[in-house]
Amino acid sequence: MTEEEVSQIGIASCRNSGAFIKTLGFDPTRSGLSTTEPSFMGVVLVQFPRNQADSASKKTYQDRSWAQYGWMGGITSDIDGNTYTAPLPKVNLLDNPLSQMNKIYKVDSETGVMAVLTELPKPDSVAGVMPFAVLGIYFDCHGKKLYASSVAGSTRDEEKGVIYVIDPENGDVVDKLEGHDAFAIFVGGITGEKRLYFGSTRSSDIYSIELTKSGKFKGDIRKECSLENLGPRGDDKARRIRFDENGNMMAFGVEFNDSLPAPSEKAETLYQFAFDRNAKKWVTIQGRQ
Repeated sequence: MTEEEVSQIGIASCRNSGAFIKTLGFDPTRSGLSTTEPSFMGVVLVQFPRNQADSASKKTYQDRSWAQYGWMGGITSDIDGNTYTAPLPKVNLLDNPLSQMNKIYKVDSETGVMAVLTELPKPDSVAGVMPFAVLGIYFDCHGKKLYASSVAGSTRDEEKGVIYVIDPENGDVVDKLEGHDAFAIFVGGITGEKRLYFGSTRSSDIYSIELTKSGKFKGDIRKECSLENLGPRGDDKARRIRFDENGNMMAFGVEFNDSLPAPSEKAETLYQFAFDRNAKKWVTIQGRQ
Protein backbone atom coordinates (compact mmCIF):
# COMPACT_ATOMS: atom_id res chain seq x y z
CA MET A 1 0.00 0.00 0.00
CA THR A 2 1.19 3.54 -0.71
CA GLU A 3 1.41 6.51 1.64
CA GLU A 4 -1.70 7.94 0.02
CA GLU A 5 -3.65 4.72 0.41
CA VAL A 6 -3.05 4.47 4.14
CA SER A 7 -3.37 8.15 5.03
CA GLN A 8 -6.06 7.18 7.52
CA ILE A 9 -3.40 5.54 9.68
CA GLY A 10 -1.86 8.88 10.62
CA ILE A 11 0.86 9.47 8.02
CA ALA A 12 -0.70 12.85 7.29
CA SER A 13 -1.59 14.53 10.59
CA CYS A 14 -4.46 16.54 9.14
CA ARG A 15 -6.32 13.39 8.09
CA ASN A 16 -8.46 11.16 10.27
CA SER A 17 -9.76 7.61 10.04
CA GLY A 18 -13.41 6.90 9.36
CA ALA A 19 -15.56 6.35 12.46
CA PHE A 20 -16.94 3.15 10.91
CA ILE A 21 -13.50 1.48 11.12
CA LYS A 22 -13.66 1.22 14.89
CA THR A 23 -17.26 -0.03 14.85
CA LEU A 24 -16.12 -2.95 12.68
CA GLY A 25 -13.66 -4.02 15.36
CA PHE A 26 -10.57 -2.78 13.50
CA ASP A 27 -7.81 -0.82 15.18
CA PRO A 28 -7.84 2.65 13.50
CA THR A 29 -4.17 3.23 14.36
CA ARG A 30 -3.03 0.40 12.09
CA SER A 31 -5.90 0.13 9.62
CA GLY A 32 -6.58 1.86 6.33
CA LEU A 33 -8.52 1.63 3.10
CA SER A 34 -6.67 0.26 0.08
CA THR A 35 -7.33 -0.24 -3.62
CA THR A 36 -4.27 -2.39 -4.28
CA GLU A 37 -5.08 -5.65 -2.52
CA PRO A 38 -4.80 -8.18 -5.40
CA SER A 39 -7.67 -10.38 -4.21
CA PHE A 40 -10.20 -7.55 -3.90
CA MET A 41 -11.89 -5.52 -6.62
CA GLY A 42 -12.64 -1.97 -5.50
CA VAL A 43 -11.85 -0.83 -1.96
CA VAL A 44 -10.87 -2.98 1.02
CA LEU A 45 -10.20 -2.22 4.68
CA VAL A 46 -6.87 -3.65 5.86
CA GLN A 47 -5.63 -4.01 9.42
CA PHE A 48 -1.88 -4.50 9.50
CA PRO A 49 -0.28 -6.87 12.03
CA ARG A 50 1.57 -5.35 14.97
CA ASN A 51 4.61 -7.34 13.92
CA GLN A 52 5.38 -6.96 10.22
CA ALA A 53 6.76 -10.50 10.14
CA ASP A 54 3.39 -11.84 11.29
CA SER A 55 1.58 -11.53 7.96
CA ALA A 56 -0.91 -14.22 8.94
CA SER A 57 -2.59 -11.83 11.39
CA LYS A 58 -3.41 -9.32 8.65
CA LYS A 59 -7.16 -8.71 8.69
CA THR A 60 -9.38 -7.48 5.84
CA TYR A 61 -12.99 -6.41 5.36
CA GLN A 62 -15.00 -5.29 2.36
CA ASP A 63 -18.40 -3.63 2.43
CA ARG A 64 -20.71 -4.66 -0.41
CA SER A 65 -20.77 -1.11 -1.79
CA TRP A 66 -16.98 -1.00 -2.11
CA ALA A 67 -16.85 -3.69 -4.81
CA GLN A 68 -19.83 -2.88 -7.03
CA TYR A 69 -18.21 -0.17 -9.15
CA GLY A 70 -15.22 -2.09 -10.50
CA TRP A 71 -11.52 -1.60 -9.85
CA MET A 72 -10.41 1.61 -8.15
CA GLY A 73 -7.19 3.61 -8.38
CA GLY A 74 -6.00 6.64 -6.41
CA ILE A 75 -7.35 7.13 -2.90
CA THR A 76 -7.27 10.04 -0.44
CA SER A 77 -8.99 10.97 2.82
CA ASP A 78 -10.08 14.20 4.51
CA ILE A 79 -10.00 15.66 8.01
CA ASP A 80 -13.39 14.14 8.83
CA GLY A 81 -12.38 10.60 7.84
CA ASN A 82 -14.24 10.49 4.53
CA THR A 83 -12.33 8.72 1.76
CA TYR A 84 -12.38 9.47 -1.97
CA THR A 85 -11.39 7.30 -4.91
CA ALA A 86 -12.01 6.85 -8.64
CA PRO A 87 -12.22 3.96 -11.12
CA LEU A 88 -9.05 2.63 -12.70
CA PRO A 89 -9.14 -0.45 -14.95
CA LYS A 90 -6.46 -3.05 -14.31
CA VAL A 91 -6.01 -5.16 -17.44
CA ASN A 92 -9.15 -4.51 -19.52
CA LEU A 93 -12.37 -2.47 -19.55
CA LEU A 94 -14.79 -5.29 -18.70
CA ASP A 95 -15.29 -4.16 -15.10
CA ASN A 96 -14.70 -0.47 -15.81
CA PRO A 97 -16.46 0.67 -19.00
CA LEU A 98 -15.34 4.06 -20.29
CA SER A 99 -18.84 5.46 -19.88
CA GLN A 100 -18.69 4.89 -16.12
CA MET A 101 -15.09 5.86 -15.39
CA ASN A 102 -15.07 9.65 -15.07
CA LYS A 103 -16.54 9.66 -11.57
CA ILE A 104 -15.41 10.35 -8.02
CA TYR A 105 -16.65 8.06 -5.22
CA LYS A 106 -16.88 8.82 -1.52
CA VAL A 107 -16.74 6.36 1.37
CA ASP A 108 -18.73 8.02 4.15
CA SER A 109 -16.86 8.33 7.44
CA GLU A 110 -19.86 7.43 9.58
CA THR A 111 -21.64 4.72 7.59
CA GLY A 112 -18.74 3.30 5.58
CA VAL A 113 -20.98 3.19 2.49
CA MET A 114 -19.44 4.14 -0.86
CA ALA A 115 -21.45 6.16 -3.37
CA VAL A 116 -20.89 8.56 -6.26
CA LEU A 117 -19.85 12.02 -5.08
CA THR A 118 -19.71 13.58 -8.52
CA GLU A 119 -19.73 12.61 -12.19
CA LEU A 120 -17.28 14.59 -14.27
CA PRO A 121 -18.01 15.47 -17.93
CA LYS A 122 -17.85 12.55 -20.35
CA PRO A 123 -15.79 12.75 -23.56
CA ASP A 124 -17.60 13.63 -26.79
CA SER A 125 -16.34 10.42 -28.39
CA VAL A 126 -14.64 7.24 -27.22
CA ALA A 127 -12.91 6.65 -30.55
CA GLY A 128 -9.18 6.30 -30.03
CA VAL A 129 -9.23 7.63 -26.48
CA MET A 130 -7.04 6.45 -23.62
CA PRO A 131 -8.54 3.62 -21.53
CA PHE A 132 -8.40 5.84 -18.44
CA ALA A 133 -10.19 8.76 -16.83
CA VAL A 134 -9.26 9.96 -13.31
CA LEU A 135 -5.56 9.25 -12.69
CA GLY A 136 -4.82 11.58 -9.78
CA ILE A 137 -6.84 12.47 -6.68
CA TYR A 138 -5.79 14.52 -3.65
CA PHE A 139 -7.55 16.21 -0.73
CA ASP A 140 -6.00 19.45 0.54
CA CYS A 141 -6.70 19.67 4.27
CA HIS A 142 -6.03 23.39 4.58
CA GLY A 143 -8.11 24.56 1.64
CA LYS A 144 -10.65 21.77 2.20
CA LYS A 145 -10.84 21.08 -1.51
CA LEU A 146 -10.62 17.86 -3.49
CA TYR A 147 -8.45 17.84 -6.62
CA ALA A 148 -8.82 15.29 -9.41
CA SER A 149 -6.95 14.96 -12.70
CA SER A 150 -8.75 13.27 -15.58
CA VAL A 151 -7.54 12.29 -19.05
CA ALA A 152 -11.03 11.30 -20.24
CA GLY A 153 -11.32 12.04 -23.96
CA SER A 154 -7.58 12.42 -24.57
CA THR A 155 -6.02 10.52 -27.46
CA ARG A 156 -2.41 9.88 -28.42
CA ASP A 157 -2.53 13.04 -30.56
CA GLU A 158 -4.82 15.31 -28.53
CA GLU A 159 -4.31 16.41 -24.92
CA LYS A 160 -7.76 17.06 -23.50
CA GLY A 161 -7.14 16.38 -19.82
CA VAL A 162 -8.61 18.50 -17.04
CA ILE A 163 -7.60 19.09 -13.43
CA TYR A 164 -10.73 19.72 -11.37
CA VAL A 165 -11.21 21.54 -8.07
CA ILE A 166 -14.16 19.90 -6.32
CA ASP A 167 -16.17 20.88 -3.24
CA PRO A 168 -16.17 17.64 -1.18
CA GLU A 169 -19.40 18.61 0.57
CA ASN A 170 -21.59 18.43 -2.53
CA GLY A 171 -19.35 17.32 -5.40
CA ASP A 172 -19.64 20.63 -7.27
CA VAL A 173 -16.76 21.58 -9.59
CA VAL A 174 -15.61 25.03 -8.46
CA ASP A 175 -12.68 25.46 -10.86
CA LYS A 176 -10.80 23.58 -13.57
CA LEU A 177 -7.54 23.69 -15.49
CA GLU A 178 -8.07 22.44 -19.04
CA GLY A 179 -5.69 21.04 -21.63
CA HIS A 180 -3.35 19.11 -19.34
CA ASP A 181 -3.10 15.33 -19.04
CA ALA A 182 -1.95 15.08 -15.44
CA PHE A 183 -0.93 12.01 -13.50
CA ALA A 184 0.23 12.83 -9.98
CA ILE A 185 -1.33 15.82 -8.22
CA PHE A 186 -0.30 17.32 -4.88
CA VAL A 187 -0.77 20.59 -2.99
CA GLY A 188 2.27 22.07 -1.22
CA GLY A 189 3.84 25.39 -0.26
CA ILE A 190 7.56 24.90 0.14
CA THR A 191 8.46 27.70 -2.30
CA GLY A 192 6.55 30.36 -0.36
CA GLU A 193 3.36 29.97 -2.33
CA LYS A 194 0.60 27.43 -2.10
CA ARG A 195 0.79 25.51 -5.36
CA LEU A 196 -0.70 22.47 -7.01
CA TYR A 197 2.06 20.26 -8.41
CA PHE A 198 1.29 17.79 -11.17
CA GLY A 199 3.17 15.25 -13.23
CA SER A 200 2.44 15.01 -16.92
CA THR A 201 1.41 11.78 -18.66
CA ARG A 202 2.90 13.14 -21.89
CA SER A 203 6.42 13.73 -20.62
CA SER A 204 8.61 13.19 -17.57
CA ASP A 205 8.11 16.80 -16.48
CA ILE A 206 6.55 18.04 -13.24
CA TYR A 207 4.67 21.34 -13.31
CA SER A 208 2.89 23.57 -10.83
CA ILE A 209 0.34 26.36 -10.66
CA GLU A 210 -0.40 28.75 -7.81
CA LEU A 211 -3.59 28.40 -5.80
CA THR A 212 -5.72 31.11 -4.22
CA LYS A 213 -6.74 30.98 -0.56
CA SER A 214 -10.01 29.38 -1.66
CA GLY A 215 -8.10 26.66 -3.54
CA LYS A 216 -8.73 27.88 -7.09
CA PHE A 217 -6.11 28.20 -9.83
CA LYS A 218 -4.16 31.44 -10.19
CA GLY A 219 -1.54 32.64 -12.64
CA ASP A 220 0.58 30.71 -15.11
CA ILE A 221 1.83 27.13 -15.10
CA ARG A 222 5.55 26.66 -14.63
CA LYS A 223 7.85 23.69 -15.06
CA GLU A 224 9.46 22.65 -11.76
CA CYS A 225 11.69 19.67 -12.58
CA SER A 226 11.83 16.50 -14.64
CA LEU A 227 12.43 12.76 -14.32
CA GLU A 228 13.89 12.65 -17.82
CA ASN A 229 17.14 10.67 -18.07
CA LEU A 230 16.86 9.64 -14.42
CA GLY A 231 16.41 6.20 -12.90
CA PRO A 232 16.47 2.79 -14.58
CA ARG A 233 14.23 3.73 -17.50
CA GLY A 234 14.99 7.39 -18.17
CA ASP A 235 11.46 8.34 -19.20
CA ASP A 236 9.30 7.67 -16.13
CA LYS A 237 6.14 9.68 -15.45
CA ALA A 238 5.43 11.00 -11.95
CA ARG A 239 2.64 8.84 -10.53
CA ARG A 240 2.76 10.36 -7.03
CA ILE A 241 4.29 13.54 -5.61
CA ARG A 242 4.83 14.33 -1.93
CA PHE A 243 7.10 16.49 0.25
CA ASP A 244 9.11 14.92 3.06
CA GLU A 245 9.72 16.44 6.51
CA ASN A 246 12.69 18.41 5.15
CA GLY A 247 10.74 19.98 2.32
CA ASN A 248 12.27 17.77 -0.36
CA MET A 249 10.05 16.68 -3.21
CA MET A 250 9.55 12.93 -3.54
CA ALA A 251 8.30 11.91 -6.97
CA PHE A 252 7.36 8.28 -7.50
CA GLY A 253 7.78 7.45 -11.16
CA VAL A 254 6.48 4.61 -13.32
CA GLU A 255 6.59 3.58 -16.93
CA PHE A 256 3.44 4.87 -18.64
CA ASN A 257 2.44 4.82 -22.30
CA ASP A 258 -1.31 5.56 -22.15
CA SER A 259 -2.29 1.89 -22.30
CA LEU A 260 -3.22 -0.95 -19.98
CA PRO A 261 -2.19 -2.55 -17.65
CA ALA A 262 -2.87 0.11 -15.04
CA PRO A 263 0.12 2.17 -13.83
CA SER A 264 -0.51 0.96 -10.26
CA GLU A 265 0.59 -2.50 -11.35
CA LYS A 266 4.03 -1.40 -12.53
CA ALA A 267 7.41 -1.02 -10.82
CA GLU A 268 7.83 2.33 -9.08
CA THR A 269 11.02 4.35 -8.67
CA LEU A 270 11.60 7.09 -6.09
CA TYR A 271 13.12 10.39 -7.27
CA GLN A 272 14.04 13.16 -4.84
CA PHE A 273 14.52 16.87 -5.44
CA ALA A 274 15.60 19.69 -3.11
CA PHE A 275 14.60 23.32 -3.59
CA ASP A 276 17.57 25.63 -4.03
CA ARG A 277 16.30 28.91 -2.57
CA ASN A 278 19.16 30.96 -4.02
CA ALA A 279 18.70 29.67 -7.55
CA LYS A 280 14.93 29.33 -7.00
CA LYS A 281 14.77 25.93 -8.63
CA TRP A 282 14.53 22.23 -7.78
CA VAL A 283 17.71 20.20 -8.04
CA THR A 284 18.00 16.43 -8.22
CA ILE A 285 19.10 14.60 -5.07
CA GLN A 286 18.72 11.07 -6.32
CA GLY A 287 16.74 8.74 -8.50
CA ARG A 288 16.77 5.16 -7.34
CA GLN A 289 14.87 1.87 -7.69
